[in-house]
Amino acid sequence: MITLLQIKNFKAHASTELGLSSINILTGLNGIGKSSALQSILLLRQSYMKNLLSKGLDLNGDLCSVGTAKDAIFISAETDEIEFEIKQKNKEDIKLVFGVNRNRIIDTFLRRTSVSNLPIPDSSVFNNNFQYISAFRNGPVSIYEKDTAIVEIFKQMSRREGRCELVAHYLYHFKEENVSDKSMTKVKDKVKDDDPTLKFQVMEWMREISPDIGNIHIEEVAEAGYKVEYSFSRGEGETVTNRFKAMDVGFGISYVLPIIVAALHTRKDGLVLVENPESHIHPAGQAKLMELICKSAKAGVQFIIETHSDHIINGLLVATKKGIIDPEDSRVYYFDRKVSTHATQVIHLPVLTGGKIRKPPKGFFDQIAKDMTTLMGLKEWG
Repeated sequence: MITLLQIKNFKAHASTELGLSSINILTGLNGIGKSSALQSILLLRQSYMKNLLSKGLDLNGDLCSVGTAKDAIFISAETDEIEFEIKQKNKEDIKLVFGVNRNRIIDTFLRRTSVSNLPIPDSSVFNNNFQYISAFRNGPVSIYEKDTAIVEIFKQMSRREGRCELVAHYLYHFKEENVSDKSMTKVKDKVKDDDPTLKFQVMEWMREISPDIGNIHIEEVAEAGYKVEYSFSRGEGETVTNRFKAMDVGFGISYVLPIIVAALHTRKDGLVLVENPESHIHPAGQAKLMELICKSAKAGVQFIIETHSDHIINGLLVATKKGIIDPEDSRVYYFDRKVSTHATQVIHLPVLTGGKIRKPPKGFFDQIAKDMTTLMGLKEWG
């Protein structure tokens, strides 16, 4: 598990230090450095996957595209070096420094300041026990893509930019494997013995988030890929509806599917990066999704989540109050900006026993209070 991520001179980060735990939530206004914190990990991983990390940092690839050296380096950087440091529990630390040549500011590759061999430990940043689920993930499509190597050998749901375009192939291939930890399994009504297989548990958790779903049907369509259809419940004791194509079902179901799969199937000591898990999900569904994520984190999976949803935050706090996850196993960070330097400024908001955050800063999910103040004709907020 990553215990510390330090970023220097990268995009909006002059010097940012994030102490990390099992669940890590990054929130704050737009354009303040949350996504680039995730990109620091993605850039290291994609450079490693291309066998380039011993020589430098590839700014554009399958996981993310930053652009050129000019785009990558902090606008007010006092040195010509970008630095990433990752500390890990019971594993070797990683510290990498990359130089920016001011005479070649449009380069798309940054060379390491030292070109010695790079010993990479068995880290979740680089191994197959990793998933990236981006804000750009696929909505419903007529045919989900197939990639045997990426799914069945490297165990990834995405080939490009965390889009999860391979989620149907992934679920189809691993459907009979057990979920990573029994603590996440749900028992179907009137069934004495639980079914720990990925297919069954994905369906059970999907029903928690969207209660009327009857089943998910995935069909292999020769070399083309996979077709996904959904049926819906008509009530207890009634037959389910006919199947509906994914294109005819709400976006939220397709958006949440890869998150459920990752939470259930990522193994202990794995790493899952998720952007905007709340996308197209009803507040009650967001709360249930966070319950699953907290159970997965308790079982040993590390999550770094970027969100703009108070329901995701509250889901974590409720799970803490219920004892699903311990306060010390989560970190909440509020991202702000230091106006004078246009640099990211991070505020750690400790989660307390009982699921509370003490004295959150102005701007931390206080819009409802502001709006209610206006609607009730009270004195202006703040």
